[in-house]
Amino acid sequence: MKIDLQIHTTHSDGRDTPKEIIALAKEGDLNIISITDHDTISGIKESVVRGRKNGIRVIPAIEITTGYKNFPLHILGYNIEIKDKGLSFFLKKINEFRKKHFIKEMSKVNKNLISDGKESVNIKRYQSRDSKYYSIPGIALFLYEEGSVNGRNDGFYYLKGVSDAAPPIQPKDAFRVIHKSGGKAILSHPLAPLISLKEITLDKKEQEKIIVKLKKQGLDGLECYQTGHNKEDINFILQLSKKYSLLISAGSDWHGSINQTGKTIKKYLPYYLNKLGDLFVPKEKSEEILRGLLEK
Repeated sequence: MKIDLQIHTTHSDGRDTPKEIIALAKEGDLNIISITDHDTISGIKESVVRGRKNGIRVIPAIEITTGYKNFPLHILGYNIEIKDKGLSFFLKKINEFRKKHFIKEMSKVNKNLISDGKESVNIKRYQSRDSKYYSIPGIALFLYEEGSVNGRNDGFYYLKGVSDAAPPIQPKDAFRVIHKSGGKAILSHPLAPLISLKEITLDKKEQEKIIVKLKKQGLDGLECYQTGHNKEDINFILQLSKKYSLLISAGSDWHGSINQTGKTIKKYLPYYLNKLGDLFVPKEKSEEILRGLLEK
């Protein structure tokens, strides 16, 4: 059985649509996947339906952006109830924050377009779009749809100086809303080079202390098999999960092919896959992961 439980689509910052992800998952012989778009569940329903038609189970999930002592930490929520009203309200607040942020950032995009001899885009037209456009890939998609660039990924050239948005949410807030929606809360890429515990401290004892603190606040587990982790990282996470009775998970953090994302993604994920389906997870660990994440 092959699994990949961290995949992003065009509904957040991925380069592939849900339809394309299912096709890639089938091509990669994946049996079970999770769509974990950032701060949105808008792509899950389509992914579940398309997955079912292609013999692929899609576990409803999300990756929530949080901050810990001024450092970003991402929290994965697995097997969530996407119709949960509390979750919907929580995500609405996050996306209102992101919308305001990226509307402001559009002035930088227009400056970049004008400096390259192109016409600026209508910010009011951007403001009328749905939540998937309020991200860096979303702006690139908007530029393509507006005719400012010739390809879906060409718009990234005009995003120089554009910053991402980190809403003022703490990990414990994410734990609470994930649990209320019936899900399990997992710390995403805990030991990757960026957006991880390593950005906070390189001291393993201090990293362990943070994990203990997060567990007391409601953390259920740690993402273990991940393209941001080396063998030492994986072994350390396995030790901690056993020591503190934490669940483990496995996900490639797929955002699209290297041709789509650019090689800069390897700053975040040094062992990024060549294709979806290449993530190695031992069979016995895949079974353990699924038991833990799917148990209610």
